[in-house]
Amino acid sequence: MSRRRMERSKQRFLKNMVGFSMVTWISFALGFIATPISTRLFAPAELARVSMFGTYTSLFCSVCYLGLDQAYVRFFREPPGKSTRKSLYTFCTLVPLAFSLVAALVLSFFWRSLSVQVMGTESRSVFVQLCLFSFFLVLFRFLSLSYRMEQNAKLYTIQGVCHVVVTKLAYLAVGFGDARGQTAILVLTVLMALFCLGCLWLQRSRFDVRFAREIDRPFVQEVSHFALPLAPLAMLSWFNSNANSVVLRNLMGLSENAIYSSALGLAATINIIQTGFNAYYAPYVLEHYQDDSTRFFTIHRLMACLLCLFGLGITLLQTPVFLLLGKSYRSSVIFFPFLFLSPICYCLGETTGMGINIAKKTHWTTIIYLFSAMVNIALCFLLIPSQGMTGAAMASAFSAILTLLFRTLVGERYYKMLETKRYLIYSIVLMLLASFGNLWLTGAAKYLLLTLLLAVSLFLFRREIATLWRTVKEIFTVRRSKATGGNA
Repeated sequence: MSRRRMERSKQRFLKNMVGFSMVTWISFALGFIATPISTRLFAPAELARVSMFGTYTSLFCSVCYLGLDQAYVRFFREPPGKSTRKSLYTFCTLVPLAFSLVAALVLSFFWRSLSVQVMGTESRSVFVQLCLFSFFLVLFRFLSLSYRMEQNAKLYTIQGVCHVVVTKLAYLAVGFGDARGQTAILVLTVLMALFCLGCLWLQRSRFDVRFAREIDRPFVQEVSHFALPLAPLAMLSWFNSNANSVVLRNLMGLSENAIYSSALGLAATINIIQTGFNAYYAPYVLEHYQDDSTRFFTIHRLMACLLCLFGLGITLLQTPVFLLLGKSYRSSVIFFPFLFLSPICYCLGETTGMGINIAKKTHWTTIIYLFSAMVNIALCFLLIPSQGMTGAAMASAFSAILTLLFRTLVGERYYKMLETKRYLIYSIVLMLLASFGNLWLTGAAKYLLLTLLLAVSLFLFRREIATLWRTVKEIFTVRRSKATGGNA
């Protein structure tokens, strides 16, 4: 690949990544508004009920996807059998929605225990709201995938921002008059239903009402062969992300869960980089994996740089960040850097383990996440009784690191792209040192160590920082020249 062509490719990649990251940037801003409001309006136990409601709806959805969300991503450019993109999209959307209705009927026999997990008491209405919210969350998953795969950053951003407003900010208004978790859950469910129905109406042309005519045997065989191994993966991914909260809630109580969740929300600020990257990277890889793989190693290095610097930077600025929270929630400051490791490792795993999807060896992904979930749950029961919320955060970090290493090992077996693994080592070691330093040290010693670690990372990633800076300048230079030419 010529240098000029490579530079154009890099600019296009960064431009699209920034475009798909806009939802996360805006989500971050709205989250910074919502977090101090929620931690002041709602007592920890009430806010924990809303948090647990979100935790169990995400579990419900992870089961109902049946791997078809990933199948749609994989076959978007190569529809199997006689199918078209429309029929593929319709099939992949309707099957999970139908399955969610069946799952709701099955779960209705266990509504008491589920509502107790969320509310602490039996509530039939909360169970119904959980099923409804989950149904619309499944629908939203596919409504957002359509814009993502078409690489339509503008509509993806508009729809995503509206979703963030509904799920992070708008429902909190009830807290000014009735600061109960049950009321907030009801309003959240109603808003989500209205929002998704509106989006469905706007995207109705993307569905094919006669899709069944194009669903032949080769289609079913290829899609099911790819999707079925991924069906348990979504649930395993949920366990990796939420098992810590569930175990903590059952071992320590609702209030501790709320405090842990508030720290988890702050650590999720790193999703500014992760979410936009993940939204664009999968279709980008499947479009270019047959070209020179050098570009993918470059992307890996740049992502390691961005993720590590962002994680260390937010850790260093923890004092003003945690002042946003209510006083009851600030005790989580000592362990929240551990929570950065999970999104960092997941995002780096997207760059190192892509050979699994390219080779369609999705059973490996399931095996990797099963191993990670088992380790995570085992560490939770080992560390939470003695370390409390800190133990939950440490379990999340260690299981994420193991997942990254396992995923890298397998991914490289099918598609070689790493010239060296030192960038993985830089990111993991620097964040672990920052996490343990933040836990064990106090006062000036802690901030001296964090400052030193940030300086070391700037040195280790100096080439990547220079590349990012040069590329950003080139993009702005091109835009300025186009604007000048247009005005001439």
